[in-house]
Amino acid sequence: MDEDQQLVQNYSDGNEEAFEELVKKYQRQIYSYAYRMTNDAEEAKDLTQKVFMNAAKGIKYFRNESSFKTWLFKIATNAAINQSRIRKYPEVELDETMASIHDSGLSSVIDKEMQEHIKQGIAALPERQRLAIVLRVYEGLSCAETARVLGCSEGAIKANYHLAVKKLREFLKEHGYESGS
Repeated sequence: MDEDQQLVQNYSDGNEEAFEELVKKYQRQIYSYAYRMTNDAEEAKDLTQKVFMNAAKGIKYFRNESSFKTWLFKIATNAAINQSRIRKYPEVELDETMASIHDSGLSSVIDKEMQEHIKQGIAALPERQRLAIVLRVYEGLSCAETARVLGCSEGAIKANYHLAVKKLREFLKEHGYESGS
């Protein structure tokens, strides 16, 4: 039994501190993900709180079929999707991970302009493609973990991810950035 499974079991057995340990372990990752999904610090804080409240209430349904982290990201994704239905889905914030993937050796001014275009391109993607990019690139989840989070097959994740990359390349090309591949 791994550390997360033990903490989940301890919490289920009535040890409140066990859940606090899970929150400490994953709070920063969930906040970062929520921020990328909302592009708003206050909304990300609220969403993070909601995720952990939902996890605490629903932990009895956690069956160890996936990692606790994957289960938590599924809760976060569902909360973000529900929030996006309330208001239009915002642009996804670009971070250093995506910038390094698309580093083209341009000056920092041009790099910032390119980052803005990538950010706009990601925001324009259909929801499933946007989620596939964010979970795979920003959160570093595998195809299998992303599939569990989004409740679909690995093949669907691979297809959505590759379509998203293709659309981002086309978007960048339209804005004067040539792809090296």
